[in-house]
Amino acid sequence: MKVLMIHNYLRPPSGENTVFEQESELLRAKGHKVVTYIRHNDEIEKMGGCSKALIPFRAIWSSPAYSDLTRIMEKEKPDVAHFHNIFPLISPAAYRACKKAGVPVVQTLHHFRIVCPGALLFRNGRVCEGCAGMKFFSGIKYGCYRQSSIQTAGMAAIVNFHRVIKTWKESVDLYIALSDFAAVKYRQLGFPSESFFVKTNFLQNPVEPRFTDQGYGIYIGRLGEEKGVDTMLSALRNCPDMPFKVIGDGPVKELFLKTVHEYGLKNVEYLGVRSHKECMKYLLDASFLVLPSQCYEGSPMVLLEAMSAGKPAIVSNIGVLPLMIENGFTGFTFSPGAVGELVEKMTRMYQRPDEARLMGKNSRVIFEERYTSEVNYRMLMEAYQKAIEIHDSKHKRKQ
Repeated sequence: MKVLMIHNYLRPPSGENTVFEQESELLRAKGHKVVTYIRHNDEIEKMGGCSKALIPFRAIWSSPAYSDLTRIMEKEKPDVAHFHNIFPLISPAAYRACKKAGVPVVQTLHHFRIVCPGALLFRNGRVCEGCAGMKFFSGIKYGCYRQSSIQTAGMAAIVNFHRVIKTWKESVDLYIALSDFAAVKYRQLGFPSESFFVKTNFLQNPVEPRFTDQGYGIYIGRLGEEKGVDTMLSALRNCPDMPFKVIGDGPVKELFLKTVHEYGLKNVEYLGVRSHKECMKYLLDASFLVLPSQCYEGSPMVLLEAMSAGKPAIVSNIGVLPLMIENGFTGFTFSPGAVGELVEKMTRMYQRPDEARLMGKNSRVIFEERYTSEVNYRMLMEAYQKAIEIHDSKHKRKQ
């Protein structure tokens, strides 16, 4: 099979970038021909003033991407086109180019951007579904996209323009949702397509677990309000003897560091941004991972990394997280924002290392059952075949 893989690279670190690269690598390893069309957000920094000013219009309809993909499909004749991120330099116009060329289209939904201008269904410290029905009036009012009402209005224009011309429904044959929860949520929020296939993320090269540790907890990821960083810090304030390491960066980094200093959290060590290799080293030596998100996650790569490393996780009981971590078996769940519950779970992990290691072993078993490249490859092939069947069925109905 020849697969055209399409992605607009985001600035790192990015789970979407990682998934795109891993799926491309997996297909090549299985003997498939992979053709890629990629753009980078870094290109924007090199653009002149006029080109930058046109980016919002290109996000609605990118003529360069449409032309590029038309040429690629004429030359390569792929069996299927698989999209990851299309904003801002590729745009939904790319779907139309594939449709015109008669190529089946698959789109992985890494987040909720099409039904939520902020992509996370999160505002003011809690879950928000104010734009249900793909009506972005609430999002525009609060400036949910990049904290700008004007830019949010631009995102609303993109989404609704392509809704009116039926791009989302007719030009994409199959949407890959990262969980059953995400597929259901898209439907509930009025997404104009019923063609979903559930396929989780995976790890192409998982580490070998050691099932030993150095007795500390760890957080690896974005330092953002939606990640529950404030909840985690409040809990750590009540666990002064528990060593804890934090790796990552994000918009609340300075507030995080200020809080650590003001609370006098000498047990918390901030390690900044580290390479993937370094992150895995710290993860392998950790006793447990904490993921205190207050938003709906997709299929968090860091959680898969922890499971592959044989580490238990403490996660918020929200969205897909309690479907990935079984309370008391592969880790613990707690109510989002519930500091007391998180203190209780972290204390138990720290004070009962044998129990934590047993849950870590259970995590590795679940990882091998659900999140390996072999499992993912079978699901990916099933998704492509379903997309081809849907595409062919549409074509027959028009004849």
